[in-house]
Amino acid sequence: MSDRPALYLLIPAALLVVAILPLPYGYYTFLRLVVTIAAAAAAYVDYQSSRSFSWRVIVMGLVALLFNPVVTVALSRSTWLPIDLLTAGLFAYMALRKDRATET
Repeated sequence: MSDRPALYLLIPAALLVVAILPLPYGYYTFLRLVVTIAAAAAAYVDYQSSRSFSWRVIVMGLVALLFNPVVTVALSRSTWLPIDLLTAGLFAYMALRKDRATET
């Protein structure tokens, strides 16, 4: 097991924290794409390591669905703010947890 965090999970976490700033709409479209890909990858890696649908697999799958850029979920900025911060915390947890499978 590697002691270093999974960078592919820390990048979307940082991007989600930056999303609290008033940025152009294009940033949020880019954010949706990055978060969807990272959440789907995290769900896949966790499923492959445990061969079961753990709560982490389910939650990351739901995050991928919520942030997907194809069928967007239209919420107000004040509603997205706590969702973005909670999701950033979730990504950070997934990247830094000690029982994480070996990832490259």
